Amino acid sequence: LPVCDIPSEIQMLEKKNQAFRFQYIQKMRADFSKEKNEENLDNILEFSKRFIELNQRMNDEDYVLREAKGLRDQTLFLSIQWVWRDCRKLTEGYAQLGSETQRYAAIDFFVRRAESTTQRDEISQLVCFSHAAGEKSRTANDADYLVRHTLLLASLLSTQLLEVTAGWEGVFKISNIDGPLQDETTQLKLILFSTGGEAGIVASLSHPIIRPNAYQKVSFRGTPDVLSSPQSFASQTPSTIELRFNGDYSQLDGSFLEPRALRKTSFQAVREVSVPNSTPTPCKEDDILGEYEVAVAGLKGIFAIQNTASKQLAGAFESSAGELRLPFSYGKYNPATGRLTFLNSQANVPLGWRLLAESTSESGCVLSGWGLSTLNGVSYPLHMKKTLQTSD
Repeated sequence: LPVCDIPSEIQMLEKKNQAFRFQYIQKMRADFSKEKNEENLDNILEFSKRFIELNQRMNDEDYVLREAKGLRDQTLFLSIQWVWRDCRKLTEGYAQLGSETQRYAAIDFFVRRAESTTQRDEISQLVCFSHAAGEKSRTANDADYLVRHTLLLASLLSTQLLEVTAGWEGVFKISNIDGPLQDETTQLKLILFSTGGEAGIVASLSHPIIRPNAYQKVSFRGTPDVLSSPQSFASQTPSTIELRFNGDYSQLDGSFLEPRALRKTSFQAVREVSVPNSTPTPCKEDDILGEYEVAVAGLKGIFAIQNTASKQLAGAFESSAGELRLPFSYGKYNPATGRLTFLNSQANVPLGWRLLAESTSESGCVLSGWGLSTLNGVSYPLHMKKTLQTSD
């Protein structure tokens, strides 16, 4: 350990002058500035706290105390970065950091690593931490930019949780629902899919005729078994939704709250369509661009994909006879999983195409998945192969 006998070391330092103590702690900061071992960091953290108590007892000047607090904060920061992965320890360490700048740096570390975090349990703990850190910063009257950064972290982690959790997306048939919609269960559908963008997860309680209850920015609430939203974005009556899945995502219990009517409606649903979220052989980003042959609701046509900006795509389907055209102004591809999403956002994101781009030796890049309408609950399978390119 860096300090084998903390009480003896504190006793020795008590007999020295403050210049010696300053140089001693300054050297420790330099020697352990990149430490990642948990036992060593725990030892340094305990020693730094005892050293600060010594500084205060000896009435050392501010420069010595600042250096001691610097060692403590450095060790806390390293522990937050590399060691602690449970919500409680992360939150306690975050609250002990000595400045707003350090708290921002701690959050920013996880923001930059969010997309590379792949363990579900770790993501769930970090989601919990991001919410708790936001509360700590609000209590500490930190600047708004820091609180916003904690919200950004929560959003990024929720999105990443989608990437590593299979089985929740697709179509659910409503098996039971409270209230006046009880007679409509044969036609009521719950549509769920990730947009991969600012709209987050889209959820819609849809019917072929009745106006849907549609929601955006639905997110996992700390665990991949519970989804909830802040408010509806397409319903006439603002409301919130919560969904609790069973273990294999084949069934769920849900509820939505309409604040104006002060009414909570509960429902149950069973899976009807499952949308896969990854393939072991994803296509390269450049390979997904081009034109594909596909049939939509029995109408054959061409779906064209092109780049619009860095990491952003657009697509358009047009039937061969021209009777149907579907523009998709937003598209996103994850080359690590093969997840490909297109949104038609003309009416508050009513239509999403959730596809997988799979690289095959026979046909090159093949797209398959589902079209999911939040407007009327319609879903249809999609299978696409690239058109043959002829040279001029």
